[in-house]
Amino acid sequence: MKGTLARTRDALRSQDFRRLFAIRLVSQSADGFFQAALVASVVFNPEKQSTAVGFAIATLLVSLPFSAVGPFTGVFIDRWSRRRILVVAPWIRAAVVGLALLNPRTAAVPFYVGVVLVFSLNRFYLATAQAVVPRLVPTEDLLMANSIATVGGTVALLAGVFVGGWISDVFGNVPVLVAAGAMWLVGSLIATRITTSLTPHRPPAEAVTDEIRRVAHEFADGMHRLARTPRAVGPITSITIDQLGQGIMLVLSLFVFRERYREGVGSFSNLIGAGGVGVLVGIVTVGKLEERFAKERIVAGAFVVGGVCLLALSLHLTGLTVLLGSFAVGLTFAWKKIPVDTMVQEAIPDGYRGRVFAVYDVSYNVARVVAAFVAIAMLRSLSPEVSVALIGSAFVLFAMLRSLSPEVSVALIGTAFVLYAPVLPRWIARTPELVVRFYEGGRAEEWPRAVVWGGVEERAEVQRSWMEEHDGERRRCFRLALEDGTVIEVSKPEGTGTWRLERELT
Repeated sequence: MKGTLARTRDALRSQDFRRLFAIRLVSQSADGFFQAALVASVVFNPEKQSTAVGFAIATLLVSLPFSAVGPFTGVFIDRWSRRRILVVAPWIRAAVVGLALLNPRTAAVPFYVGVVLVFSLNRFYLATAQAVVPRLVPTEDLLMANSIATVGGTVALLAGVFVGGWISDVFGNVPVLVAAGAMWLVGSLIATRITTSLTPHRPPAEAVTDEIRRVAHEFADGMHRLARTPRAVGPITSITIDQLGQGIMLVLSLFVFRERYREGVGSFSNLIGAGGVGVLVGIVTVGKLEERFAKERIVAGAFVVGGVCLLALSLHLTGLTVLLGSFAVGLTFAWKKIPVDTMVQEAIPDGYRGRVFAVYDVSYNVARVVAAFVAIAMLRSLSPEVSVALIGSAFVLFAMLRSLSPEVSVALIGTAFVLYAPVLPRWIARTPELVVRFYEGGRAEEWPRAVVWGGVEERAEVQRSWMEEHDGERRRCFRLALEDGTVIEVSKPEGTGTWRLERELT
């Protein structure tokens, strides 16, 4: 089997994929510059609003396009020339920056409309870049190509925020925004050199309005399907709670840097940098954890580690300890997010995953907005140290927030993380992964006829049956072909116990 480096080289053999990868690196670096300029203008501008209010506004501006526009991007990506999107969208973003955002006299409403337009186009742009990857690399290289593009783009974004923040601190926002616009245009130029045809093979025949109504209907169907799948609701609830805690922690950290230590937007860059390093370390190490522990226990352990770190942080809130806390939060976020994504994928049949993940994506982004506004209420009555302590147990003792300092807030959030840790394993243990229904009568009762998976019952055809030893336990196993073409292998301890999904083959 090829190693990671060999598989990476194989994915990068395609010249057009290398160009697409360069577009991701350049464009997302520019996105980081733009976000740093936004934070400098909205969060670190005492003439406009407080730190907490400014960050809440910035979070809303960043998250709104992902929540409201994101589910509908595919309607247009599947109809328009993908190359034209990659070429034209950067020019529109650069024009918006030049017209609406570089003018210091721009009124608040045009400024915010311009920011939302830039982020909406960015959501559209990145979705297009992701959608064209299968056209640029062979199928066997697709997984590695997606990993390269996603990880590389994320690192570029974090680097852009870090560098852009420090440039803004020294020279102001104008050079940062000019650099962002220039990098977007470089990405557009690279896109013009992609030679592979990116036009959809067969554009949808339905009218755009019908497609938009269909997307809205399927989003509602995804919510309905999710509500009927406790094994997906539990993990999504866990990552939503994590995002609430992380969002409040970020606001409190910014408050400490700006209000207590009088630092500028460079401190935000440091926070993002420390958290980004933590996320990368978490991504590298989570595979080793999955070799030894069940996914729900990894999530539980991450809540414990994160909560304990925040409790320790609340005892001594300084610039250095806040950065260490940011690293710990980023590390444990990766330990939660990757197992949670996998658990949701395993809990939902293939035919419903797109709809459920659209709901998941929206709840994930809305949690950040809610956290930012919750932090406003906390900081109006609490000091930073109390707030950090409160974030540990804030979800349990929320009524206490009006009388606590930031240190206590941090401790409460840490306490809340620790208290929540055993919830997901118990939640998962209560609900079987799936239910196998058998024929009735005679020996036929030993032969499966249907599977209930993710709240959906589908007829099943047995392809193979066998017995095997698993961790010293004798298990009964079936390979089942479902109506939608999915083939799965399931097992159950001999005698009593519940059925478990072992693997999904197709």
